[in-house]
Amino acid sequence: MSVLLSLCLLAALAPADPPLRVTSVVRAGLPPYEDAARLYRLEGAACRDLKPGAILRLQRPVEPRSLGELEVLSVAPDHALARLYRPGATFPLRGDQAIPRGPLAPLPALPGPESLAALASPAPPARLAATAPPPLAVAPLRREPIYFFLNQATLTPAGQAKLAAWVAAWGSTGTWVLAWAPWPGESPGLSQARLATLREALARLGVQTVETRALPPGPAGPFPAIQVQVEP
Repeated sequence: MSVLLSLCLLAALAPADPPLRVTSVVRAGLPPYEDAARLYRLEGAACRDLKPGAILRLQRPVEPRSLGELEVLSVAPDHALARLYRPGATFPLRGDQAIPRGPLAPLPALPGPESLAALASPAPPARLAATAPPPLAVAPLRREPIYFFLNQATLTPAGQAKLAAWVAAWGSTGTWVLAWAPWPGESPGLSQARLATLREALARLGVQTVETRALPPGPAGPFPAIQVQVEP
């Protein structure tokens, strides 16, 4: 057996790096889940491959509900700190796995015998073909949720900080849209009060045009939410 083959076999039999796991809550905050004071410590050999801003999907054995996603804030040699980026149906727990979002890109396929034979044969004369116009650039979707306490219309400090960050990143021009759906068990007037709270907060941040858009009732999340988005 060659040395190269032996090294390949050893690499294949070597145990894979253990996955990232939530080991503790560094600073406990109050719900709703978007509270920026709640930080999670992640440990595992995969920490060395993380970068700030990476999005990790939470996973728990025998848990069919969505657990949401974490956003990496800082990386150290033996751990990383992350905050909740997208809330799920329940709080993250110690021992939950954190998996980088998105599948890995597939490796390019090797050419088959037919392709190799075609490469070896003389190529036919090239023909002039009509070129298609380049695809239009698609603007990134600028939409994020703002969460409220049950039966309350007050904007939390974390929600105020989020609005300020979005206005700074997206700009105060354009049309800002507040999309909402009735929350089960709450009065319609409470939804209108939350919309008024958001309009006033955006006006203080310099946003001039704010529209509201009713959404059809859908599955309820952990807390009442209003989607905030910007359209050109």
